Amino acid sequence: MTKKIVVVGKGTAGVLTFNHFNYYTDAQVICYYDSNTKEQSVGEGSQLPLPQELNATLGLEFHNVKELFDSTFKTAIKYEGFGKTDYMHTFDMPNLSIHFNASELQKYIFNKFSKQFIEKEISSYDDIDADYIIDCTGKPKDFTDYHIAEYIPVDTALIKQCYVKEPFDYTLTKARPYGWVFGIPLQNRVSFGYLFKSSINSKEEIEKDLDNLLNELGYTTYTDAKVIKFDNYYRKINYTDRVFYNGNASFFLEPMEATSLTTVDRINRNIFDIITYNISLDNSNKAYQDWFKECQDVITLHYLGKPRFDTEFWNYAHNLAQDCWSNPSNKLLDILNNLDNPNYEMYDVYGTWYQSGFKQNMKGLGINYVKT
Repeated sequence: MTKKIVVVGKGTAGVLTFNHFNYYTDAQVICYYDSNTKEQSVGEGSQLPLPQELNATLGLEFHNVKELFDSTFKTAIKYEGFGKTDYMHTFDMPNLSIHFNASELQKYIFNKFSKQFIEKEISSYDDIDADYIIDCTGKPKDFTDYHIAEYIPVDTALIKQCYVKEPFDYTLTKARPYGWVFGIPLQNRVSFGYLFKSSINSKEEIEKDLDNLLNELGYTTYTDAKVIKFDNYYRKINYTDRVFYNGNASFFLEPMEATSLTTVDRINRNIFDIITYNISLDNSNKAYQDWFKECQDVITLHYLGKPRFDTEFWNYAHNLAQDCWSNPSNKLLDILNNLDNPNYEMYDVYGTWYQSGFKQNMKGLGINYVKT
């Protein structure tokens, strides 16, 4: 019997989840959405799984995504001010990823499969006639069913859009006295966002420092500042017999290293294995929990070196990073002890990183952290 899968929500995670199961299964796949819910539509960075997935499922090539989603190539993340030297965390050649306009990606998949997208307000899962439900409805209203990611030091982003000055093919990540700034280039604009801790620094301090930086870099803004307050969290149980969660209904971690969309893809693959191969829910949920420990390790590594700035924020972030790394797993220790071993092979990524990711970042940050 043909199964029915319903995805709820058509934000970035929702459309990617719909597309994944629409392509890889023979199930009837429907997406319900509430038109009163505003999807996030800022420019986004990604890792390798996104362009690979768009190619495999939709037949899109790099020239297509440049035309359709205002995309630019992403060859690396450039880190400035985080360690002893500025450095590039690159993808292994010949791999490329993309920066893209999330709103345009959402529209593309929605329009391509519009007959399978149905406007419907959902008040209860009991209202949905489906074998499986994947909840992509966004940030939860309360966090009873969630773990708070305790080692992430930022909880607010102040974002400004700027006119394009000169194109660049990496995500800019720049340490500042009160946090750090990302720069994501699209073809028609560059999104700059200042990540900070709202209980330590004020919006006024952050906006002043961001404006100073943009002036130094020669960028002109064309929008007022947009402030996004966020929580860092992930579910206590993400997979059940009938209902699964993805996107912000499942998790959110700060955008350092652009782990979000790779995590969306990983969750979709896990759900596929559960419903196709009857993979244990207990094992799947444990793997989900382990993944977020790994992602926090990868993110907080950037705060672990000697802080470039002697400020309240950086001292706070550094102390959290030390707590996070105080009890490394055997898996992580095995990786760190083999960074220079050409014969070592990781059996899986660790928090979205391969061995080369650890090697580049630890060298750039000037960190030697190996225990036996």
